[in-house]
Amino acid sequence: MHLKSLVIKNFRGIQDIQVEFDKRVGVIVGPNAIGKTTILEAIRLAKALLAPRTQQETQQVLFALGASNPHNPQLLILEALAGDIERKVEITCKYRALQEEIDLIGSSISKMAIGLVQARAGQNFVNPAAQVAFFSSPQTKALIQKAEEDLSSYLSAVCDNGKLIKLSIVIDPVSGRIENLDEFGPLFFGFIDRGNPPQIASFSYFPADRALPYGEVPVQLGAADVNNQIESHNSQPQLKFSRLKNTIFNVVAMSGGDRSLLAKEFKRIFEGILPGRELMGVGINQHGQLNISIQDTESKRVFDIDRLSSGEKGLILTFLLLWQTVAEHGFVMLDEPELHLNPSVCRELLPFLVSSYVLEKDMQILICTHSPEILTSALEIGECSLYHLTSGYSLNKVMRQDQSDVVEALRCLGTSESDGLLYKATIHVEGVDDVDLLKQGFGDLLRRYKLVDLGGRGEVEKHIKKLQLLEAEGKDLTPRYFIFDRDEAPTGLKSTNAVRILQWKRRCLENYLIDAEAIGMLLQEREFTKEPISSQGKAGAILRELAMSQLDQLAAKNVFATYKYESPGLRASDVSGKDIATFADALYARIKLVRDQLCGIDEIAWKGDFITKCEKERQELEDFWASDWQNECDGKKLFNDIQSKASLNVSIAKFKKRIMLQIGQTPAKEGWMAMRDQLKSLLAEEVDAKI
Repeated sequence: MHLKSLVIKNFRGIQDIQVEFDKRVGVIVGPNAIGKTTILEAIRLAKALLAPRTQQETQQVLFALGASNPHNPQLLILEALAGDIERKVEITCKYRALQEEIDLIGSSISKMAIGLVQARAGQNFVNPAAQVAFFSSPQTKALIQKAEEDLSSYLSAVCDNGKLIKLSIVIDPVSGRIENLDEFGPLFFGFIDRGNPPQIASFSYFPADRALPYGEVPVQLGAADVNNQIESHNSQPQLKFSRLKNTIFNVVAMSGGDRSLLAKEFKRIFEGILPGRELMGVGINQHGQLNISIQDTESKRVFDIDRLSSGEKGLILTFLLLWQTVAEHGFVMLDEPELHLNPSVCRELLPFLVSSYVLEKDMQILICTHSPEILTSALEIGECSLYHLTSGYSLNKVMRQDQSDVVEALRCLGTSESDGLLYKATIHVEGVDDVDLLKQGFGDLLRRYKLVDLGGRGEVEKHIKKLQLLEAEGKDLTPRYFIFDRDEAPTGLKSTNAVRILQWKRRCLENYLIDAEAIGMLLQEREFTKEPISSQGKAGAILRELAMSQLDQLAAKNVFATYKYESPGLRASDVSGKDIATFADALYARIKLVRDQLCGIDEIAWKGDFITKCEKERQELEDFWASDWQNECDGKKLFNDIQSKASLNVSIAKFKKRIMLQIGQTPAKEGWMAMRDQLKSLLAEEVDAKI
């Protein structure tokens, strides 16, 4: 069975999504905690309620989801399933049956008719030997005949019209009733799954919560292990990860041919994705413990499989289970396969999975991931489709298209399209300190966003303009946010829906941290300074003094700029597309202009004029700063001056992070609230501004 379409409404954080699956591998990406695993749990729940393989599967899945409890199993805890307990929960999964499965169903209509009559009578999982009288009655025989006719008609629709096998549930919040919207689909699905041997499943779930056991664990074989084998497929999938040695020794206990296949499978895994390892043997060591010996091919060191890393063990177990326990044409859900693995392994994971298992066994796999490497592979492999979950209302297929111009612009900004798919959006800020400070102060607000250090602003603004032009041309862009310091260069850029701009209203981010009370508290503690101040009140005077000391430098800078002296330096425009003679003409003209500007200067007169203008400029700045110095001074320079003035014991970065923490604590300070309001405005869903 391959999943072809999915509809989920009001299931936990998923409000309303509808999606079609067209490839053997579907990869779902999106920000953290957006609801990717919820999608897998919805599919799992529909299967457990409508086509359970064991009598315990339905109850075990409800327990796992918190929708039931062992002390009162007849009670359905609706709030554990519904996002809005006033609305119905709806889950519909449509599967396409493969020809081999259709042929099996066609030859088993009589058996399935008995199962349908039992289901209608509420007698699932009851031994037929205990119902001899029931099945011998004329009424039941008539019911069985009618069931055979109904099933044959449904099978004809599947064969002739391409009808999909549907598992569809509706949970009514008023009555708590769980309704099956397709009586025959679950029967077909369950018959295929229950027809497998205990160790094989047509539907298997690999959760992200992997508790791998370490050391010697009890290993049961044969009948004693059958129940755990069946329960581990979907009912209690966490059992998979406690069964690493069980899985291997079950194969060893079989025929010699199976042992040979096990060795080949280990070789395929090690050569394909974990090079440098080799299986040496399986047996019992001199201490009476079960031992699976692995050799490091480079050092020739031999060790037990327990000595592998958690990521390596999880990967080996996953691939062994896919090889040994998933039926031909089976359906698998794999949550975060990249856990505990480095990027180089993640890069090879999806290609290996597709070539070694998906194509070989014609299985379908639905993967949820945060890995950029798996995301990139999904875009490159023809058997994969990529889906982007952006909210409880939106799960969209990512289309392959020529986005080379977009990719290049994003590369110049130090990011990529994959960041836009793995996070709600990317936020670019001006420095590393800004990244750390915003995470410290607004972690809850920004937890689904990726923060990136921009570096310089000049080139960045060029690439922003390019992105906005591409957006205007209709190119599909994931949201990008840019936060600039105001400094002395207000930006002319305007926000668009995909590229949004925030320029701090104060000179820079550090200006929002200038809080005399918070800084005064820290400067009284020896943890932060070698020379603690005696009272918090002194902090305000120190801050104002350091800020006002910037006026001389600022006044001199402003006044000198008014002279508009020409610079003789070489410029790109001087040499672009010109010959040497033309270079010479342009450069000499500039040198002559510089000479004409400077040749008549008298030292005494120039200095006197400059000083007079600076004093006037300084007075004007001082009057302006008198009430607004916290907004206008250079906040970055101020904190660097605090470091030397107050003899700090900690780095200035740590000092600023601690201030951010202080001003954000209840009751929050004005600077923190001003930043929060501007960030919330930036992150609003839509803007009306145009380029």
